[in-house]
Amino acid sequence: MSRIKKAATLIVSGVLLLLVFMYDVVRLTVELGDTGFLFLRELAVVAVMVGAFLLMRDYARKGIGAAIKETGRLLIVMVASLVVAAGTGMLAGIGFSEGGASSMPQNSVTAFFSLVVSLVVGTASIQTILTIKELVYHKRKRGTRRNFLTYVVLLLATAGFSLPVFSNDLAILGTTTFVLAVIMIVVNSFRQNWIVFLSRREKIYCIIYSALLFGTFLALSLVLSNRTFLQKAVLFFSVPLERFVLLNSMYGAVYFGMAFITTLFHLPTAEAYERKQSELSSLHNLGRLVTQVFDFNDLVRTVTHMTREVSGARSAWLELIRQEPAGMRVEVVSANNIDESVIRTVMEGTEFSPRQFVMESKKALMIDDVGADRRTRHLKGRGLSIGSLLSVPLVSHGSLVGILHATKEISYGFDQDDSDVLTTLADHVTIAIENARLIEQSLERERLKQELMVARDVQKRLLPDRFPENPAMDVSAHSEPSLEVGGDYFDFVHLDEQTVGIVVGDVSGKGVSAAFYMAEVKGIFQSLSKMTRSPRELLIWANETLRENLERKAFISAVYAVFELATGRVVLARAGHCPMVLISRRSNRLIRPNGLGLGLTDGELFEQSTEETVLTLAEGDVCLFYTDGITEARNGEGREFGYDRLVELATEAKDLPAMEIQNRILSEIGAYCGSSGPEDDLTLVVVKWLGKRPKDSKVHQGDHHE
Repeated sequence: MSRIKKAATLIVSGVLLLLVFMYDVVRLTVELGDTGFLFLRELAVVAVMVGAFLLMRDYARKGIGAAIKETGRLLIVMVASLVVAAGTGMLAGIGFSEGGASSMPQNSVTAFFSLVVSLVVGTASIQTILTIKELVYHKRKRGTRRNFLTYVVLLLATAGFSLPVFSNDLAILGTTTFVLAVIMIVVNSFRQNWIVFLSRREKIYCIIYSALLFGTFLALSLVLSNRTFLQKAVLFFSVPLERFVLLNSMYGAVYFGMAFITTLFHLPTAEAYERKQSELSSLHNLGRLVTQVFDFNDLVRTVTHMTREVSGARSAWLELIRQEPAGMRVEVVSANNIDESVIRTVMEGTEFSPRQFVMESKKALMIDDVGADRRTRHLKGRGLSIGSLLSVPLVSHGSLVGILHATKEISYGFDQDDSDVLTTLADHVTIAIENARLIEQSLERERLKQELMVARDVQKRLLPDRFPENPAMDVSAHSEPSLEVGGDYFDFVHLDEQTVGIVVGDVSGKGVSAAFYMAEVKGIFQSLSKMTRSPRELLIWANETLRENLERKAFISAVYAVFELATGRVVLARAGHCPMVLISRRSNRLIRPNGLGLGLTDGELFEQSTEETVLTLAEGDVCLFYTDGITEARNGEGREFGYDRLVELATEAKDLPAMEIQNRILSEIGAYCGSSGPEDDLTLVVVKWLGKRPKDSKVHQGDHHE
């Protein structure tokens, strides 16, 4: 709203209020029997409140970023309105004369203060509905807006049926809408999604503010339900306004009472939520570290620091196992907050130590109580600050290259989630250590080549070797780097028995740097896919995680599609990646919803440019997901393979199984490029929709690259 419109609204509202006050003063001394004037007066009050709503809506903050500040501001407004109402009621010479169906002010001063108090609680009520709307709409679903607008309509209907133009015969309508509005208050009060994303500190503030707001709104509801000065003042000023304020005060009491309870139950999970954020950040930082830091000592120090950070451990150390002619030699390369003498005591005190168990089994070991376990029972009574121990192997190409240990002072300090997180971290550490060793031995060309082949095998383990197996779909995939390691990535996410996600990504560039970014993207997608099923939302969160720490010239393109096996519905979003090819009986199309590459721009622009496309597959439809290594493959004359050849080839082979379609395309590309082979990383995922109702979502073994 422009300044001129705001000024005009204020002037018109002021004039209408003056007319309303003059009318009230006159009717205190003269009996005005014409209900037409009274109806016009009520319309003037409605116009004033609409003007107040328009002005306050412009100043309302959009979004949920300042949820705690908004609730705190609402608390101040509500407390201030109650103080004003209570203070006004205690002024000398203020009172109402009882008699008839309604109370009348004893004098014009009381009428004036009734107008003031009514405006104060009315604007506070508008502030309430605007604040709650922002909270309710956060992460809204399809029915959220409908439910909220239903309440607003019932609220206005309840207020409208209390106008003097309606006879007593229609009072039942006002009562009905009032009851329905209360029901919608309860329904909308379950929308508390914003609380999940608060930090622990913010949750504590939320508990305090919600409790105070609950008490404030409850007090306002009780005051408006009894013969108090505030109720008499508002009823005299406007009966519809009294209905409006009463319903909104009930809404505030129920909503913030529910917020108090919800936050109280979510408070124990605040630490877990912050921990997940820390895990994502740590994995990303490790991915950046292995592409930018080549000093081995810096790397292993960072690993033990991150181990303590993501698991909350008191101490951590990293051991590397080196193969020598005399046998295996274990070397502690980094220790964080623990002496090597203590490490020797822990690991060498018995014949069957935790280290030996991990070396033989190549599995993670969790000792809940070191004083009771036979492998660490010798530590009991030695005064060491170790109550529980977690050891995770670092496995590369089937061989144990090291062990990552973490300890806590208390018994039963670790759980399965800690083990899973450190196992994921260990996979990244394995790649990081291999990379550091390659850099140290870069002058030995043959040795460098051997180590790169090990890194290739490690990267191969990061790609899925099992494909979704379901009567509804036939899936086949292949990925091949142009060098020893590459930046192409694909994965399958089993969201539930009836839903499968497929992601294909391509890191800019080739080689080692792209490979480590690919490993980082895998961790990010696997973590975020557990938090949302929306492809667009997942890409937005992934961009938020990546954009601050990617190298300036680096970016990642990706396409993510979620298949609903029971319906054939596909939801797809794209981040600067190659369009999906859809081969159907009716037509062949390139599906290309808008989207920028990950890490190229800030969150707001990325969010605005990212779209989501919804498709419904028919029996026999074929979907191709691929990287630009497919379409940009060149022949001896430098001409690209191109989209037209890909679509034509897929159309000819659409009646074949997915594996044969894949082999036909790869064979044609190989023949097209000749002996030189593709110059870029090459990834292809083929999905053929069979249209049969799925029973159990399984996986089957597949050869994803050679």
